[in-house]
Amino acid sequence: MKNQIITDLLSGKIVTIPTETVEGYAVSLNSELAIHKLMQFKNRDFDSGKIFTLVPENKTKINRYCIIPKAAEPLIGKYIPGELTLILYKNPNFHHFYYDHYNTIGIRIPNHPLFQGILPRTGPLVLTSANPRGGTPKSTTGHLPSTIIDLTSTTPKILRQGNLVINL
Repeated sequence: MKNQIITDLLSGKIVTIPTETVEGYAVSLNSELAIHKLMQFKNRDFDSGKIFTLVPENKTKINRYCIIPKAAEPLIGKYIPGELTLILYKNPNFHHFYYDHYNTIGIRIPNHPLFQGILPRTGPLVLTSANPRGGTPKSTTGHLPSTIIDLTSTTPKILRQGNLVINL
């Protein structure tokens, strides 16, 4: 299964993939065609208000894509990989046809053995929940979607509460 997922991602396909929270749709960050297919599949455009999550290869690569404020450091150290999505400002040196439309990026690295096995071979991924727009995400483990914390202002703000409870 792992090798097929890697092959599919590297060949520009949309892959349904389990996480420790809900099932996701993933594509390679390096495949413009796959990201366009994912946008069409999820009925999203650049102005939809919803931005796909970026999954770095590992947490040491987050600063390649985003600016990491001091408030994010302990969260990254303790909860990533895990059930946490952080909203951070985009690194101005990171240029990508999709993410260049936005000032912020949601970063998450699922703590699922499958992700840990594929990320070193696929490189960064683009991830979204496996559900139609506005529909309920399908849980593989009975969990809620990830907790989302916005760190783009002086006061961190929880945008979505998942199973992971963090006191800010």
